[in-house]
Amino acid sequence: MPTPCPAHLLALLLLPCAAFAQDPQLTVTLDPDGPVTVGTPVEVTATLLVPTFMPDPPVWPDLQIADAVTRLPGRATHPVTERIGRDTWSGVARTWQIVPQRAGDYDLGQPQVTATWADPETSQPTSSVLDLPPIAFSATVPAGAEGIDPFLAATAVTVTAALDGLPPAPKPGDAFTLTLTTTAAGPPAILLPPLASRIATPPGLRAYPREPALADGPPATRTEAIAYVIEQPGTYAFPPIALDWWNTTTESRETATTAPIQLTVAAPPGWHADREDGGPPLRAIATALLLGIGAAIAFTVSRRRPRSPRPPTEADLYRALRHAARTAPPPEIRRRLLQWQAARPDPPAIPPAVAAALRRLERSTYGPPGAEPAEADARRDLLSALSAMPPTRPPSHQTPLPALNPAASA
Repeated sequence: MPTPCPAHLLALLLLPCAAFAQDPQLTVTLDPDGPVTVGTPVEVTATLLVPTFMPDPPVWPDLQIADAVTRLPGRATHPVTERIGRDTWSGVARTWQIVPQRAGDYDLGQPQVTATWADPETSQPTSSVLDLPPIAFSATVPAGAEGIDPFLAATAVTVTAALDGLPPAPKPGDAFTLTLTTTAAGPPAILLPPLASRIATPPGLRAYPREPALADGPPATRTEAIAYVIEQPGTYAFPPIALDWWNTTTESRETATTAPIQLTVAAPPGWHADREDGGPPLRAIATALLLGIGAAIAFTVSRRRPRSPRPPTEADLYRALRHAARTAPPPEIRRRLLQWQAARPDPPAIPPAVAAALRRLERSTYGPPGAEPAEADARRDLLSALSAMPPTRPPSHQTPLPALNPAASA
């Protein structure tokens, strides 16, 4: 058997190397590459290169891990090229942002990437499953930041509180919205802590919280809104809300605080808080409303017409209330209800069924998005409850007619 020449031996040794060099290459980088502060994003970038091209996009892992938030930033995936030897390889890079939520060591293990690429010799699609290099990092809480819960790291944080939709002279039945806004430079919006849960509903108000709105910005923004319906007069205070956070620029602990808010709802004339169910005293409010309406009607009619129209009867007010229950907003329905109740003999408290239906209607109007479909059901329940208590009929005061033939009767 002839002995192979040294040139043949060199070619045989290079064949495995050449085949290996044609396989896809997968690398991973971490930024920053070392311990980070809790709440600081760690960017994990995986770069996949092939000697030809990829007819299909690679299948990436999601890199979800406990006690951390994983998200894809803008332009998370983008094409890349790199010079390897005397050839230019093409590929794709994918970047994840992993935000640790607690101090400790994080190990993502060795996830896999599925790549489809064209074989250099046949140009046919070839699939390969590649293991990412081990991904691990650690997160710490800096000295001075102990006790910040939840931990929020940023370069700037502001919190504001504002009232929207409040009339100049609020009264029972009116509604307004308390809007809480948190803005932060650095973290994603999902890491901004909720503020609405820290507010206790003052007695005399009914709260309808809505779903928060998140926007990554920059800056990241979390907007929370709570709709309130005024049920009783009084002075209502919303104390300041303090939010502790860690300033990564100055490496110090800071506190963002909302301004305190206070509003006063004046009691209408004749108001007496003697209702057992805690609602507004119907007789006083309705009497004041009727007096005001009657005075306005009398003044207008006296200037335009010599005769005054008859005041609305209980039946008139009942029909107006049912008409409002079909289409009018909750404050108008409550006003009509007070007017009708005041016109009834010895006005009773609002029946529980009417009060419950009106509360459901308010919830569908001022509550979170998606509650609107319940509005029709609430109006049907309100009309049904009103049908169970029709207007009272006044006693008859008619006198019998005189005899047709007085002489005969005598």
